[in-house]
Amino acid sequence: MIRILTVIGIANLLLVSCISTGEVDDRIPPEERFIYYDIDEEVGEDEEMSAFIQPYVEEMALRMDRVITISEGTFEQGKPEGTLGNLAADIIRYRATTEMREAVHVSIMNNGGLRVPLPEGEITVGHVYELMPFENHITVLRFTGEQLKQIANELAKVNGEPVSGLRFRISGDEARGILVRSMNVDPDQHYWVATNNWMADGGGASATLWEPQERRDLDVLIRDAIIEYLRGYERIAPYSDQRIRN
Repeated sequence: MIRILTVIGIANLLLVSCISTGEVDDRIPPEERFIYYDIDEEVGEDEEMSAFIQPYVEEMALRMDRVITISEGTFEQGKPEGTLGNLAADIIRYRATTEMREAVHVSIMNNGGLRVPLPEGEITVGHVYELMPFENHITVLRFTGEQLKQIANELAKVNGEPVSGLRFRISGDEARGILVRSMNVDPDQHYWVATNNWMADGGGASATLWEPQERRDLDVLIRDAIIEYLRGYERIAPYSDQRIRN
């Protein structure tokens, strides 16, 4: 059963809205501020409301069912490396480089942010919304070479996360043989790392990501970046290249 609140009484509404703190006025008892309606499965369909929203439902269905590419296999999560994570991380690095108009060396995503596999066969807009239902955008961070090594070690401790441009081997809970674009990490060089704003803001397994030398938030939703990238290919296929290995 669902309970719905409606605010009643013009005087009460004005009193609440005029409070500068944004808190509910304690002078108005709860029973006078709200009316509670009990709604359960016995409540019938509102035909007028259904007719009103039907055009929007149909328009949304057409958009979600639009095919953007054909996949020759299922893109799935995996550790230390998965085909779904490889695809997402590669797309984010590619789009970040395009937006920045300079090289973005590495991208890092989180498996937890990739909610469902991408299926074999037709991939639709709706599939990408299911994959990435969040409004996360691309964030690009600048780190020293030493910081990048720390990030790789933090990823190794959780047996890997989706990466692009970065390669290493997990030994115990440490990253060994860390490479960026097939080159050793230079401790005196700075590297751009693309990720999502959730990881940059304190989420995920790498605390070093939260302390960049510089940060740039791009006005690009990750979901949109994936859709636009996939539209550029008639067919795609899952791939892995041992960018992180045990």
